[in-house]
Amino acid sequence: MEAIETERLTLRNFRPDDWRDLHEMIVGYQASEYAQYDDRWPTGEEDIQGIAKWFAGGDTYLAVSLRDTGKVIGFVSLNERSEGDGPARNLGYVFNFCYHGQGYATEACRAAIAYVFEGLGEARFVTGTHDANLPSRRLLSRLGFRPLGDGQYALERDEWLARR
Repeated sequence: MEAIETERLTLRNFRPDDWRDLHEMIVGYQASEYAQYDDRWPTGEEDIQGIAKWFAGGDTYLAVSLRDTGKVIGFVSLNERSEGDGPARNLGYVFNFCYHGQGYATEACRAAIAYVFEGLGEARFVTGTHDANLPSRRLLSRLGFRPLGDGQYALERDEWLARR
């Protein structure tokens, strides 16, 4: 896919050589209190090299890098998902803890949502987070997702476009 530029960030396809930044991010994430709510990530260098190579093979996992340095500080995933209400994209994200609290996740996720809704013409996003993950819940609220219950959230294209 073509890179997406925001004021401070670039969202682009992963490259295999992004593995060092990805490793730093994943090791930090696995050490956090929030990792307990997700599937465990491997943290070995060879494993992360393999993940970076796999991420680089498609448009589903987008590296989020700082425009001024190129450092990868996070990623956004846009997995396809089939729901009872029809097809949707599942929004996922992980950001390096050194860059939390600076609005990067919000900026990156907004760009990814705009790409899916406005560029690809898809109709719905779904995602989930544990109730105890307050930063993720606040992010989803800022992005316009509405809670469905049991930690599930949704965002419709019409709602997104009306808010823009």
